Amino acid sequence: MNGPADTRIMGIVHWALRRDLTRVRAALTAAPYPDGPRRTALAAHVDWLVRFLDRHHSGEDDGLYPQLRAAVSPADTALVDAMGADHEAIHPAMERLTVAARRWRHAEPTPGAAASEPDAARLGLVDALDDLVAVLFPHLEREEAEAMPLVAATLTQRQWWDWDQRYNIRTKSLPQLAEEGNWLVDDLDVARRQVVLHQVPLLPRLIVLYGFGPRYRRHAAARWGAGWMDRAESMDRAESAERTATAVDAVRR
Repeated sequence: MNGPADTRIMGIVHWALRRDLTRVRAALTAAPYPDGPRRTALAAHVDWLVRFLDRHHSGEDDGLYPQLRAAVSPADTALVDAMGADHEAIHPAMERLTVAARRWRHAEPTPGAAASEPDAARLGLVDALDDLVAVLFPHLEREEAEAMPLVAATLTQRQWWDWDQRYNIRTKSLPQLAEEGNWLVDDLDVARRQVVLHQVPLLPRLIVLYGFGPRYRRHAAARWGAGWMDRAESMDRAESAERTATAVDAVRR
């Protein structure tokens, strides 16, 4: 724990945000457009993504970056301060996206109207999504390319772990953590999946994957549609193999 901070999980969190924001846009712009229960589920997920991002930024602003700023040389404080400034610049776009998602979720057709209110709300959501992506994605890239190497060069793994536990783990219930964990590993490659899974001790890992995994997949299928279920079935097969490997590993220990 005295070695350099292992920040790989930050890149995985960013990847998951990019993945789902991209999925949302694809769903909103491909006919037939989401409606009924799928529209409700997709709008709710957009709201969840914004709330997740808000908590993610708060943990950095309140814990990680103040600690980093206090430890770096004066030459590096500008980079640390830029991360906080980015968060402030991103926040208005997050608020607009939340409003747009809720408007689309509750939009009702107007009889006799030339344009459909749900369709107008959907297009407004696409615009709000594009606005967020325009400011968020460059920030994520800079954070990965510049800020995380500075964190790894400055903080120890113990300091990183303590920050993560205080701001990202202990503040959440088991169902919240399980939802986030399954969300992170959705469609993730094997190597990075192992990075995520080994953040969690064996017994809680089994509970997250096999106790809460089916619930996550039901929610994901509701928002992404029938095509997602093909990937979900592949995930089930992979998890079955992983469960066997985990059990063998536990016996060997």
